[in-house]
Amino acid sequence: MKKYILSCAVIAAAMGMTGCSETWDDNPVLVTHEGSPVVNFLNNPVMQDQEIMLTQSNATGTFHLTCSQPDYGYAAVATYRVQCSLTEDFANYYEIKQDFYDCANINPLNKDMARAVETISGVMDESDLPLAPRKVYVRLRAFVAQSPDNTEYLSNVVSFKGIGADYFNIWLVGEKVDIYLRGAMNDWGSPAEWQFEQDKDDNTWILKNVSVKAGVEFKVADSAWGPLNLGADGAVKTVSVGEKTVLFGGNDPKNLKLDKDFKGDVKLSLAGGNYYVLFETPEE
Repeated sequence: MKKYILSCAVIAAAMGMTGCSETWDDNPVLVTHEGSPVVNFLNNPVMQDQEIMLTQSNATGTFHLTCSQPDYGYAAVATYRVQCSLTEDFANYYEIKQDFYDCANINPLNKDMARAVETISGVMDESDLPLAPRKVYVRLRAFVAQSPDNTEYLSNVVSFKGIGADYFNIWLVGEKVDIYLRGAMNDWGSPAEWQFEQDKDDNTWILKNVSVKAGVEFKVADSAWGPLNLGADGAVKTVSVGEKTVLFGGNDPKNLKLDKDFKGDVKLSLAGGNYYVLFETPEE
């Protein structure tokens, strides 16, 4: 009986060593290339045959796109950007500056799609609106962030029957937006001195020259505690000054507080479907 048990142990050990050896030798190699080849990896969107009017009231909604990953030799962490054009050849196009990483959830915000359509349609001010629905072509740009120059692919082109907009949404640096730092330092209100404005890049906002004491609780939210209500996930969270921190939405997220007294600029950004906040002092 002991010999039988020993034999089984030896066999199991040998199999384990073989398995480890195979795993050790399985070193994936990133497939690279020159240029930006076009590959069929974008799926037809569900709403492609509908006319869609983008308004201020549905600005925080999303478009839903899905794709498969181009061939990188293995399941690499790829980045996807959405590009829009009024012509199928993309002679003139707009790229939404938001990164997506999940092929099943490439969901650009309605407000970003509105900005894209208005920009490529030549909208200059509010007198050019409303913008009647027009056919819009969409494709993806995929790349691996560690090697963007030789991993870029462009997807096949899909189209939406009609996308229009009835509110002005061109990105203007310095434009005030309905986003505030709200907390005990301002009685959880939304006064103008705590209002974010659009920063240099799309989907970035800045609140300049404010002071927040350590331990004071706050959130990032709109003036009505409406669709935008951002804080911590699960419990009150301490945010480190100088470190970018992910924010959570949903049903009444918990408050945030700083690890030390702060005076400087607060930067808010949206990337990959997530909001991030950074408390940046002048020295940083």
